[in-house]
Amino acid sequence: MKQIRILILSLAAVLGMMACEREDPSVDFDNTKVEFPSQGGAKSVSVTTNYSWTATASDPWLSVSPASGDKGSASITVSAQANDRSTSRKGSVTITCRDLTRSITVTQLPSFDQVLVIKHTLGDFVLPSFTGSSMAGQVNWGDGAEETYSSGLKHSYTTAGSHTVEIKTAGAFSFKLESVAGVTELDFGNF
Repeated sequence: MKQIRILILSLAAVLGMMACEREDPSVDFDNTKVEFPSQGGAKSVSVTTNYSWTATASDPWLSVSPASGDKGSASITVSAQANDRSTSRKGSVTITCRDLTRSITVTQLPSFDQVLVIKHTLGDFVLPSFTGSSMAGQVNWGDGAEETYSSGLKHSYTTAGSHTVEIKTAGAFSFKLESVAGVTELDFGNF
């Protein structure tokens, strides 16, 4: 009887291990999209897998560390070199866990060659419209907030007074101010 019990327990343990081996691989991220400014940098992404994994970067301007890990939760660092081109670029970091691959999309802003600085006294400010070929931009609202440029983007200030908006662009030919009310100074930079 004791031998049968040991045999049953051993069989249950083997079947349990076999069930674990048949578990489908899984990969989860806390962030599937990472954006870098033109100067590059490094950002952390949390990865959780149920088997060991490897990580690879799609392009020479991207890197990922560590390049592999064991099952469980880990933090990887995605790094981008400076982008000196006037166009944005896109790549990816791929995590492979057994036969499953999942990717993190990486985008990087272009090197900005034009700057428009607008000083104003408005509580709500709407960005001017830019025209250009493959135009990209970054906006510093002057109160600590930053955003990627899009036409008609609006920002509301929590404090009254004078504010300075800096718009860095690449590929812009011209811009159009819809309203000049409240604008106290314009600096056209490289336009």
